[in-house]
Amino acid sequence: MVLFAILALTAVQSARLGTSRFLAQMAQSEFDRWSSANAPVDLREVSRVEKYLWNSLRYGSDNPWALGQFAALDLARMRASADPRAAVAAAQDARTRLRHALRERPTSPFLWANLALAKLYLDEVDDEFFNAFRHADEFGPWEPAIQQMTVFAGLAVWGQLNPELRQVLARTIERGALHNAGKVVEIVKKFRRFDLICAVNPYNQIVRQDCERLAATARAGKL
Repeated sequence: MVLFAILALTAVQSARLGTSRFLAQMAQSEFDRWSSANAPVDLREVSRVEKYLWNSLRYGSDNPWALGQFAALDLARMRASADPRAAVAAAQDARTRLRHALRERPTSPFLWANLALAKLYLDEVDDEFFNAFRHADEFGPWEPAIQQMTVFAGLAVWGQLNPELRQVLARTIERGALHNAGKVVEIVKKFRRFDLICAVNPYNQIVRQDCERLAATARAGKL
């Protein structure tokens, strides 16, 4: 009788987890569709995805996929918000959900990278931020999205990176040249750090004029 009860409970838990994952996959399909579309996301679509995620968490409150997707939605809402207080609240929600998700999936580079971004937006450049930055690179070195997020986060706090983390960022930039050069260049341009890419192919061809100006400035400084 006890064995039957245990088996029944296990079956119920498995069913709930399966439902939670299915709903999270539905939300992910919406995210994928948004990322491939050029038009702004309709608020009704955001509400639909939120409903999927809330229901997913209702069936599995520790589902790291749903928590991670919810955090990504929080960060998107934060970037789109015109209200500073609402933006901060969204980043704080993302940080909380990412911490929770990482307890279940501590090797997910996307969770670590988004945690670094949430911390950056909250101006919390501390040990947790640097740890998230390091783990994002460690677990997702060849993921283009991870490369873009870590390059952005790293350049935003370049002056606060220790030599080890500067080397981590430099290696990420080098790897990004293979399949992701254009996107990495767009990020580097925002921070005017052409010195980090001018010696790397094919970056030096994409920003040739900027690199030539940088070289001319360096020569003038030595005169």
